[in-house]
Amino acid sequence: MSEAVAASALAVLERNRRGDWTCPAAGIYPHQWLWDSAFVAAGLARHDPRRAAREILAVLRGQWSNGMVPHMVFADDEPDGSRRLWGSRRDLRAPRDVDTSCITQPPVLAIAARRVAEHLTGDDRQQFLGAVVPKLVGYHAWLHDERDPDATGLVTLIHPWECGLDTSPPWMAALRRLRPTVELRVAFALHITRLVRAVRRDTRYLPARERASDDDGLRMLDLATHLRHHGFDLARLAPGRCLRVHDVSFNALLAIADRDLLELADTAGVTVAGLRERIGTSVDALETLWNDELGTYCARDAVTGDWIGPPTVAAFTMLGAGVDEAHLDQLVARLRTDAWWPDHPVPSIGCDTPEFDSERYWSGPSWVNINWLLIDGLRRRGETGLAASLRQHTLDLVARGGCAEYFSPLTGAPLGARDFSWTAALALDLATEPG
Repeated sequence: MSEAVAASALAVLERNRRGDWTCPAAGIYPHQWLWDSAFVAAGLARHDPRRAAREILAVLRGQWSNGMVPHMVFADDEPDGSRRLWGSRRDLRAPRDVDTSCITQPPVLAIAARRVAEHLTGDDRQQFLGAVVPKLVGYHAWLHDERDPDATGLVTLIHPWECGLDTSPPWMAALRRLRPTVELRVAFALHITRLVRAVRRDTRYLPARERASDDDGLRMLDLATHLRHHGFDLARLAPGRCLRVHDVSFNALLAIADRDLLELADTAGVTVAGLRERIGTSVDALETLWNDELGTYCARDAVTGDWIGPPTVAAFTMLGAGVDEAHLDQLVARLRTDAWWPDHPVPSIGCDTPEFDSERYWSGPSWVNINWLLIDGLRRRGETGLAASLRQHTLDLVARGGCAEYFSPLTGAPLGARDFSWTAALALDLATEPG
């Protein structure tokens, strides 16, 4: 089975190849996304480290002068109206030769870069480290400085698209609580949100019931437009009209990426003195996201400190980042429950949660990229048996359903885009890992 999965995955990655980078899925996702490319690079590192290195360098061509790495770099030959939404060329910090978005995405580039560096040799390795490490240092410095101005140790996110798990129930609940703009109130009053369907790319290719609702899609567009008017600058955003969230998975992944970046910087001889001090406060700060009542990690409103629920699969990314042994033991026990370990684990929210929907995007389906991260976290915890079981469940999903974007945790049915690149790359990694 592993050989067949690997062969199928390589075919998908070849079809989605766009020169030095890989689109997530032809048609529906024609551009380059930050964490998609990072997962593609991580998954390809063992099989083709040179291609993996080019993937990371390609996404970094969109880096801004302040260090921010945007969540999207637009393909030159793909028309897309969302370029106007971002208008990156109007911002002097943005690159002049490509169009990008103006927000970021989960900071998994350093995690991928460490894996790629491990498989490169000689001059290839040195050139890669020399080109990538200084850029990653700049990116992490931006995250710790501009997105954590009060030095709390936690980075603040300003839009659901930044967290990766964008339409998950807690983010949508927080979005719905925002005070709507006049334009949004008019749209709801006139019942014209259905017109959003006409300009949505995703529902042209996929059933609407598998995606975010039109109302939530309009809310996310409205928030992005509001952020643009304030230069996407955290310091200029007024509470009540904008989101400020301490997200669990983003901050957990940043803690892991910080650790990998320090290792890369030491190897490359890059100075990170000031950044090292900021990084030192992050791991302990993660424990402030522990919710005693629920026995898991939850997102919080960065202004009020209120919990944002329900808990999601994001909590389990703490397995690779957390420091409180008792909390991590509770997390492993929680993962073993029926709510989180159905026939095809791991669902994006618990199957016993009222908001659970086995087919709708981040409201229930199982995702290969999340499983891949959890397998690594479980291994770090010494939970090798559970990690091996999750690895097999994940490979079984791909063997039966192909390289789908996500899968039903109840039936294993493939959902979302087909021939999805990070599914292919990470399945390739799991199928070909030694031992």
